Amino acid sequence: MQHRILGLILATATGIAFALVMRAQTAAPSRAARAVPDLSGIWDNTHLDRQVRGPTDGPPGGFMGPGGIPAFGFTTEEPSMWPEAAEKFKAIRTGVVRGPLDRGNGLLDPGHYCIPYGPTRMYTTPRPWELRQLPDAALFLFELDHWVRRIYVNGRGHPEGYPITWMGHSIGKYDGDTLVVDTVGMHDESWLDHLGHVHSEAMHIVERFRRLDQDTLQIDLIFDDPKTYTKPWTGKKIFKRAPPNFDILEDVLCEEWLEMGKHRTPGVIQ
Repeated sequence: MQHRILGLILATATGIAFALVMRAQTAAPSRAARAVPDLSGIWDNTHLDRQVRGPTDGPPGGFMGPGGIPAFGFTTEEPSMWPEAAEKFKAIRTGVVRGPLDRGNGLLDPGHYCIPYGPTRMYTTPRPWELRQLPDAALFLFELDHWVRRIYVNGRGHPEGYPITWMGHSIGKYDGDTLVVDTVGMHDESWLDHLGHVHSEAMHIVERFRRLDQDTLQIDLIFDDPKTYTKPWTGKKIFKRAPPNFDILEDVLCEEWLEMGKHRTPGVIQ
């Protein structure tokens, strides 16, 4: 009788141990799937390669930044636009002097009147920005005018009826070593970059953030706006990690200019 009881105890213990092992094995992939890549840090694009193009050498863009990407744009290939958008872009580019500081016409630049840049033009600005990762969101803290962008990574979707805003509404998810961000609902008065590429409120942007190495962050972008461009187009930006003890400057340029009753000076890099 004692042997039977002892056998039952051993069998039960073995079964429990086996169940715990199986539970741990099945839980491990789930935890791995939820692993979050570390993309945090202060990222900077002011260390340009300084490969200056001539006045008629290729598409606009000024200095060539890291990876052979125009400093003030996202690609060396001009995206195909519908006629109305092409005319608007042509006006923005009229009178622009091609060269190292090649940008859209300052007097037509919404940023000249302190209108927020929107989510992607910030990447073409020679100012650093900080990426902070929280459990339910990623925060982009830009040095320029203290603009903030929130990327919700808690599984929510784009809310129905969400108002049009300067930064739009962004949701994200982690895909392996990459943060994938989906943004809609951006105000159509902003530019996509410093070159003056326009968009409508139908613009839909997908960004993929990943580290190439410890000190390099790459952003791959897809711009999809059927009201402005004949087909989706892609771009890229590469940033370097700022040196240790580097601080974001605490300045608010546009508010200071407005207090003085002045606009920004056209042609000055902001």
